[in-house]
Amino acid sequence: MQTAPQGNFTAERMPRTRILMAEDNVINQRVGKLILQRAGFEIDLVSDGVEAVEAHRANPYDLILMDCQMPTMDGFEASRHIRHLGQKQPVIVAVTANAILGERERCLSAGMDDYLSKPFQAEQLVAVVKRWLGPDGKGVSATPEQ
Repeated sequence: MQTAPQGNFTAERMPRTRILMAEDNVINQRVGKLILQRAGFEIDLVSDGVEAVEAHRANPYDLILMDCQMPTMDGFEASRHIRHLGQKQPVIVAVTANAILGERERCLSAGMDDYLSKPFQAEQLVAVVKRWLGPDGKGVSATPEQ
């Protein structure tokens, strides 16, 4: 993941959408949270897949940024569990350092909706969130905003 964003993002507050980042690397957590806060989003953090499932079960999220390789329960398994909860379904975006052939398809077949490879630029992270939540952050679309 990149260091703190270099771009100038407006800090206008987006309507309250619930975003969760499941990431075991503390530096990646801090950078991701900073990027999204500067873009006007609020974000909660967890460190593994078990925590992601429990957090979503307790208080459903609109969008989850899911690291694929985490301890205890990886992002693939966590995504499958979330899809079987029988409650509000979030958009799940895979965030992974594995940019190998077939990884995107593996993420999608595990129930994830989109894929972002690490390292990424701040603009890429904000763009993927806005693509799914809409440019005004009003809510999740069944299909991403174009």
